[in-house]
Amino acid sequence: MVSRGALVLALVVGPAGCAARPHGAPPASRGGTAGSEITLYRDHAVVSQRVAVVIPPASTGTVRVRVAAGVRAEQVYIVDQGGLTVREAHTIGDPSGGLPPPIEGDSEDAPEDPDEVLTPAPDPEQPLAPTEIELVLGATHEGTFMFSVNYTTERISWDAAYTMTTTMARDRAVLRGAIAIRNATGIGFRDAELRILDAEQELATGHVAERMASRLAGKPPSITPAPIPRQLGRFDLVEGDSRIELLANTAPREMRSVLVYDPIGTKLDHGGAAPFRDTSFGVHPPARGLVTESFEVQRDVVATAGLPAGPVRLLERRADGSLAVLGEARLFDVATRVASVDTVPVGIAAGVTGKRERRELTDDDDARRLTEEFVITIDNKRPRPVEVVLREHLYRGQNWTLAYQSAPLAAKEGPQQISLRLVAPANGQSKVLYVVVYTW
Repeated sequence: MVSRGALVLALVVGPAGCAARPHGAPPASRGGTAGSEITLYRDHAVVSQRVAVVIPPASTGTVRVRVAAGVRAEQVYIVDQGGLTVREAHTIGDPSGGLPPPIEGDSEDAPEDPDEVLTPAPDPEQPLAPTEIELVLGATHEGTFMFSVNYTTERISWDAAYTMTTTMARDRAVLRGAIAIRNATGIGFRDAELRILDAEQELATGHVAERMASRLAGKPPSITPAPIPRQLGRFDLVEGDSRIELLANTAPREMRSVLVYDPIGTKLDHGGAAPFRDTSFGVHPPARGLVTESFEVQRDVVATAGLPAGPVRLLERRADGSLAVLGEARLFDVATRVASVDTVPVGIAAGVTGKRERRELTDDDDARRLTEEFVITIDNKRPRPVEVVLREHLYRGQNWTLAYQSAPLAAKEGPQQISLRLVAPANGQSKVLYVVVYTW
């Protein structure tokens, strides 16, 4: 896999040598498959390969299809058959793609059954030979037919990374991104239509089921923002590493300095529908009081829709053309999927501290309601007022309602994250109170 450091460096200095070939380039590899569609998920990829078969007058034809290493005939399903009937499907040769032979069970981990053997788990990034599937197809008449062979594979993996580049004025930032794709299927995909959906496939399909249940059965919709597919375009996905630009020629975005108080972070987020009801959850040990100097960059909601999550470096271009790293963060995580801004911390805010206190916790099992009240205090010892973004995580569960908040501005940034804003006076304190209600 292309390392994240190399991926970020390529974003700064220009195209990398492993860049994916654009549409119209030479074939990706000998024997590659043309016209495929590939959807990249977090846990694996779904591949749809287009295949042509000539059916002779006898109305029966045979075709061999090279698919990803490790895929067996019973794991392949045929769609868009166009009048074809699949009569037989066979795996030709070794479907393991050349994995080492099984290890005899004579060690401490050996099975009790002497006839049982242990097979080493395949490394999803180790290059292996592809599998060949033989299909016997029938049709009502002779001719050339097109159909699609679909399967899932763990042998296509990816990472995304971003850079934000600003000037010494620090009032605008240009966002760039790239995705590094590792193809260890054993075949190249020529002229493949690529899309990415930043979620595990089961979670993504679960969102579809939730929307259907909400529409047909009147069930309450999930508050978790559904992942949006991002079309990457048509490329020759070579065997090995490729790099694809995600944001080209984007306009500079407004950037400004803010202070951020994020006392909890996402580490406690409980993703279930029913809230986690432990009374000490989130208050013991006490929340930290650290406030960070940060930069807030306005998000282009349209241009960034469906972009995969990944690390970002905020870089400053100096007068001599050199670049300096100001800070690092992550972009487009689930926690901030619907945020209108991105924030990058760059240091500790001297003279400004925060405190988070729980004032009330009421757990009403009969009404199936858990109510929690918090007060956030910002202590500003600076000789001028400061604006602070309070980032709170409603970590007990995903079925919540913000019943009350005293801040003049509040925004939902993700399924369990909100931001509240206040201005702390010079040499003084400012408080925000909010009440959250969880139901189940």
